[in-house]
Amino acid sequence: MMNRENNLHIKFHAFQLHMRVHAFQLWAKINYPEKTEENDNGEWCFCDKYDKMFSCALNFIKNNSAAAATDQVIDDLLYVIARDNEGSLLLTELEKHNEWFSLLCRCSLKTDYTNAKWQFAEHLSNYRGDDDLQKLIYDFLVVENEYTERMALIALADIDPEEAEKYAIAFWERKKFQNNEYQDEYQKIATLHVLYRIHSSKLNFYLEKAEQSNYKYLKMNAQEMRENRYRC
Repeated sequence: MMNRENNLHIKFHAFQLHMRVHAFQLWAKINYPEKTEENDNGEWCFCDKYDKMFSCALNFIKNNSAAAATDQVIDDLLYVIARDNEGSLLLTELEKHNEWFSLLCRCSLKTDYTNAKWQFAEHLSNYRGDDDLQKLIYDFLVVENEYTERMALIALADIDPEEAEKYAIAFWERKKFQNNEYQDEYQKIATLHVLYRIHSSKLNFYLEKAEQSNYKYLKMNAQEMRENRYRC
C-alpha cells in the first residue's frame, strides 16, 4: 500500500512538473519567439511561469529519488536547467544530490540542451559521488560547442591537472574556431588560465604569444597574469 501511494505521489509531481514546463514553453513561444537554445541568456526571472516551473523542478529534485525518474522527467528537468543558465541555481542544488547530478549530467550529453551541457561541464569538478562521472569531462571537451568545450577545459584543470596542460595547448594551437575571432580569442584566454592554474612550465611561452597577438582581451589577460606572478 505504501509503495502504491508513493508511486502515485511521484507520478502526480512528475505530471505537475511537465505541465509547468509546457505552460512556460507556450508563454515563451508567444512572447519571445526569437529565443532559441543558442541565444537564451537565462534572464527569465521576471516571468511568473518561469518561477513556478523552476520551483516545481527544484522541489522534484529535493523530494524524489533519481531512481524514480522517467525519460519525460529527465527531459523536463534538463529543459529547466538549460533555462536556469544565468544563475545555475539548480546545478548548485544538484551538487547536494549525487544520484541526480550523475543521472542528469550523463543524459545531458545525449540532448540538444547546450545550456545544460556547459553548466554540467562547469560544475563537474565539484561532483563528489563515488562513480566515474568526472571522466565525462573528456566528452564535454568535444561536444562541438565552443562555450561548453571552454568550460570543460577550465574544469579539467581541477579534475585532471596532469592532462590539462596537453588539452590547453591543443586548444590554443587548433584552428577549430579560427573563423570566429571572439570564440578563438576566448579559447586562447581559457588556455592561459588553465596553464596559470596548474603552474605549467609552458605558461611563459604562451603569455609571450598572447602579448604578440592582435586580440585585445587576450593581451589584457596575459598582462594581468604577469602582474600577479610578480606580486607572488
